[in-house]
Amino acid sequence: MLLYSEITQLSDRDLLDEIENTRNSLFRQKMGVRTKHLKDTHLVKALRKYVAQLLTELRRRKKLDEKVETTSSEVAKKAKEMHSEIEKAQTPKKKKTEKKVEEAEKVEEKVEAKSSEDVKVKKVEKKGFFSRKKKTEEKDS
Repeated sequence: MLLYSEITQLSDRDLLDEIENTRNSLFRQKMGVRTKHLKDTHLVKALRKYVAQLLTELRRRKKLDEKVETTSSEVAKKAKEMHSEIEKAQTPKKKKTEKKVEEAEKVEEKVEAKSSEDVKVKKVEKKGFFSRKKKTEEKDS
């Protein structure tokens, strides 16, 4: 029989083998006591306690494995949620900035178009104004 500290250090396969071997020896011990071939009845109690210790360690490991699986799945879900939230938070900003850039470009085009029209109109007005002055000046002289 192993100490509990040694049981905790066993691998899963070794632990299952130890449980199987101990249960077999417990069965043989019980049958020997019942058939009056063996007189050591205290060994039955000790073997039952030992099997209980082995099963307790096996259950503890299963619970730890389940906790690890649940926490890892929870962490994965939270990571996906956070990633999607980050994308959602960044996507509107990108779209807003793209829209603002497009609007700014449209405004610039409109301003350029208006300024070029204004420049053309002013040039025409200036030509007309100066040409009239020249004509009037020429007539007076």
